[in-house]
Amino acid sequence: MIHAELTRPSSSLHASWLESWDEWGTLDQDGSAAFLAARYELDLRDSKHFAQWVELLHRMPLAEFQPPEGVVNQSTIWVVEGNSYLGSTSLRHALSSEYLTEVGGHIGYGIRPSARGRGLAKLALNGALQEGRALGMERVMVTCKQSNPASARTIEACGGILEGVRPPESFSPDLGITEPIRRYWIDL
Repeated sequence: MIHAELTRPSSSLHASWLESWDEWGTLDQDGSAAFLAARYELDLRDSKHFAQWVELLHRMPLAEFQPPEGVVNQSTIWVVEGNSYLGSTSLRHALSSEYLTEVGGHIGYGIRPSARGRGLAKLALNGALQEGRALGMERVMVTCKQSNPASARTIEACGGILEGVRPPESFSPDLGITEPIRRYWIDL
């Protein structure tokens, strides 16, 4: 039984988020929008910088907010259980770059390694789909690597219809894709 819930990012979860970062072994955590910290030169190990990043995540979905070049407005939702950060999902409001249109899609999600296998990815993805419906989106693209069957099952369980599997050579070399990508569409 899942006791986790979806919530807005919160600076009160800093210690738990750092534990998740250590589990991932990288700042590049799917769905977390942590890449924005680098764009704004924020050190997420510092509590003040972490709070600034959380505030940025709260502003990102607002239509009046202008994200940095190459980034689109997005809604970020965290998966939490009590005071534990377990993962996140981000819904990008538009596909306005080659990377998003070809590879990234509208939604990214990721669950920290120690919390996987509990249905939390499905909870996260459904949260992003609900957010998309609230924004009036009609359909979204969700992708995963061919080598990630758990993610493919999650997308399919949430209504994903496979458009196809694209080999790495079908993408622009600038995108740096090295393995096949499964592309799905979900009607909202």
